[in-house]
Amino acid sequence: MNVIKHEPFKVPKLADEHPLYGRLLAREAEKLISLPDFSKDKGLFIFSDFGGEHKGADFTTYSILICSADKRVVFKEKTKELRVKHGLNEPWKEFGFKDLNYGPISRSLNEFLNLADNFIHGILITVSVDKRIPSLFGLEKKEAQNNIVELFRNNDLGEWKGKESEKVLRVCHALSVFISLVAYPNQKLLWLCDHDSINDDGKKRDFTHTQKIFGHCLAMYSDNLYETYGFAKPFKNDAGTTDLLSLTDLSAGMIQEILQSEIAKKHVEISDEKAKLAKWMGTESAFLSKVNLVFIQNDDGDWGAGSVDIQAKI
Repeated sequence: MNVIKHEPFKVPKLADEHPLYGRLLAREAEKLISLPDFSKDKGLFIFSDFGGEHKGADFTTYSILICSADKRVVFKEKTKELRVKHGLNEPWKEFGFKDLNYGPISRSLNEFLNLADNFIHGILITVSVDKRIPSLFGLEKKEAQNNIVELFRNNDLGEWKGKESEKVLRVCHALSVFISLVAYPNQKLLWLCDHDSINDDGKKRDFTHTQKIFGHCLAMYSDNLYETYGFAKPFKNDAGTTDLLSLTDLSAGMIQEILQSEIAKKHVEISDEKAKLAKWMGTESAFLSKVNLVFIQNDDGDWGAGSVDIQAKI
């Protein structure tokens, strides 16, 4: 059974009318040598987490894991055993980037990452954006975000603030570009997004609006029709989904620190745990692809995208 498919890759629907952000994402995705082959899978899980929103961060990071729903059972059972072995259930602890130095997580990190490499059939994508870029959807931040807010309002997509309206589009376009390359018609999609401003429930906006925006973005890059696509927030103390979601948290946090050090030239303490994580992120496995992209503001004011070569930095 094939688990990997090889180049060439082509985003099905792409035109000059698409946002430059989407076109650059597609360009980088089409450069990839291989992608997971989900052609025999009935369903895909999508997990996402975001980082770099704290004070002092020079990059925001959007991490996405797309994986086979059909083949996740072994990873689930193996991580359950790992949790018991290292005492991660009582008290319940997630494999979070901020908790890498917590004893049981530190001691189990190598095993956890090896389980991900060997038992997850999927692709882990992290898109990082230089905070000097005012907006990815226009030349001037306020005007661009006001346009997005108005677009959402006029199309029954909820009442958004400018910052969150841009964020949800950044995430949904990245998701949609890669789904157009790996998903197949009539599959089931389930997106589980960590608790975040883009899936908050408020008086004039809730998670259903995020779902509709995602549906619109999917249609921009592919004509695929899926049997169903569903949405969820994290399930409490559920190893089967929490440990998959943790991979996006680890990736978002680690990439942000790598870019802080290598591009922003700021001092970053790299612990043994972070070094292990960085090495894992820069190493391909037989089943789990890893893609790290960055959008950088150039000195002339223009911006562009490229891949992050982690192996060269660790």
